[in-house]
Amino acid sequence: MVNKANSTTSTLNEARQRILDAALAEFSEKGYDGARVGSIAQRAEVNKALIYYYFRSKNELLLELLEQFRKDRLQVRESLMQESDQRDFPDRVARADVDYLFSKRDVLRVALMEDLKSPAQGGAFLEHWVSGLEEARKVYEKQNYPFRYTPRVLTALFFYQLLPTVGFATLGEAFAKKTGIGLESVRLEFLQLVRETTQRHYDTVFASSLKDSASEAKFGGSRKNKSERNLKAAPPHLQTSAEEKAALIAKYVARGRVIKFPLKEKAKVVLLEYFSELFDVRKIYTEKQVNDILSAVVDDYAKVRRYLVDYGYLGRRPDGSAYWSRI
Repeated sequence: MVNKANSTTSTLNEARQRILDAALAEFSEKGYDGARVGSIAQRAEVNKALIYYYFRSKNELLLELLEQFRKDRLQVRESLMQESDQRDFPDRVARADVDYLFSKRDVLRVALMEDLKSPAQGGAFLEHWVSGLEEARKVYEKQNYPFRYTPRVLTALFFYQLLPTVGFATLGEAFAKKTGIGLESVRLEFLQLVRETTQRHYDTVFASSLKDSASEAKFGGSRKNKSERNLKAAPPHLQTSAEEKAALIAKYVARGRVIKFPLKEKAKVVLLEYFSELFDVRKIYTEKQVNDILSAVVDDYAKVRRYLVDYGYLGRRPDGSAYWSRI
């Protein structure tokens, strides 16, 4: 007998992954700025409402793609730990990175382009590199290759190790075509250069950091994902899992508009949370602006506006002259 709950969860997980795959295809083909959520929905064969349930914006789609990239890259490193020979571990990681990053060149190109638009502060690519630093250090320590994140080590990691490999991954094909050198020849030459330098680099930079008098650099963590945001918690009897929420959104929303507003309290709370994410926490809205935003997705926008205030998702001045997101 088929377990309906497990079947529903599996279907929703598949839909979420289809959204991510479609986003990557859209970003790769049209660039980040040219990509449209509507086009991503068409590629994934889902409605826009489901995309906005899982991901608040295009940027969150890109962040999630990079998060998958980070986790998969960590798994590649952990698989190398299963090998009995611990010698030359940094070299084996560096060479594995060459092929792994090349396999993920599409998402790297998109992320790099976005970071280059904000050179003073960087973006998703740099942020996710920073978020994976502690995990990377633990992997090396388990293989008896300890080091400290001194300014020298971090600078070497990013500019001396990561960026050259990213350069091969994102521009290797174009380089091979322009120079007339076969891509496989370029890859083998690059791998040889990695082999010649990595172990020496560990000895002169990373191992020496244990004796370096410089303090370890302090770096921030990655931005919180949707599940970690400081959302107003529903009472215990109204709380729902991610799978239940997605199912309710799919039930009441089609093609970006609400089919009917639910009467049951649990479903109502899910829909109100969905509506609340249409508002930017950094902005102040007039009542007309709130109505315009809500009328794009629901017919009875005045009722939904009142519910959003009553349930604490929107703040409102007593005279109704201003509204703001409270989550």
